[in-house]
Amino acid sequence: MRDEKPRTFVLVHGAWHGPWCWERVSEHLIARGHEVVCPSLPCDTAEAGQDEYLAVIEDALRTRSDVVLVAHSMSGMVAPLATGDPAVGSLVLLAALLRRPGTAWVDGGLTPLAEPLQKTLASAGVDESGCVVLDPADATDVLYHDCAPADAADAVRRLRPSANILGQQICPGLPRRRVPTTYVACRDDRAVNNAWNAALAQELLGATVREIDGGHSPFWSAPEQLAALLVEAA
Repeated sequence: MRDEKPRTFVLVHGAWHGPWCWERVSEHLIARGHEVVCPSLPCDTAEAGQDEYLAVIEDALRTRSDVVLVAHSMSGMVAPLATGDPAVGSLVLLAALLRRPGTAWVDGGLTPLAEPLQKTLASAGVDESGCVVLDPADATDVLYHDCAPADAADAVRRLRPSANILGQQICPGLPRRRVPTTYVACRDDRAVNNAWNAALAQELLGATVREIDGGHSPFWSAPEQLAALLVEAA
């Protein structure tokens, strides 16, 4: 392994997930000498949205510097707003959803999502608080189809309900401060339309686009490869 400058990676999970999803990637990053922080977004709180998510990310950045901010899936709607913080040295958007400033995510319909997730959401349940609950079989097929059955089951049992208020909120203007940005597209993603979102990341953030094999959750199916890619993108 080549010598690497120690960095701090703030890894932000997406909808239905939690900090646990970064366990395998964190092991590889820490073994390479890096610090890892995995904040927990309040995605299972029905009234939590943009302000609450951004506050969690900003808290994770506090007292740190030269951070590689990594946002997976839904958290890509918020992470670019945190790049105005001088603690952020670079941004990595992993199979991320993005919003255009001045619009709400729902304004664009379901085009940013891959067709399998569109179908899954059409039949998904909602709990008593209004959060979306995924059927385990559907979650496995859309989020973890390229994992070994036992690994997929381990991940799916940890999923939690997820609020949808963020998608209904207007995205504010992006910070004037810009940082090097990489969009990582998963070649067999069944959740996110990576081509659509990568193009928006290029337009709005000047992102460089990279690809990784597999589905929507390479942090679970290919953690070593993802860790190496994150270090390269940093």
